[in-house]
Amino acid sequence: MPSVDEAGRLALPSGVPVVLVARTAYDAGGVAVEVNDMVLDSAAHVLEYGFGA
Repeated sequence: MPSVDEAGRLALPSGVPVVLVARTAYDAGGVAVEVNDMVLDSAAHVLEYGFGA
């Protein structure tokens, strides 16, 4: 569930869950160049990931 601040920033009514996404991007040498923490309205987003085998 979102914090009070997150719910306010996203204009969410009480009881609406969120999706937390933590992403790190790496350069070709394996050095982290970006870290991104996202809080998304779970009713407004569809997340789709593909993983090669």
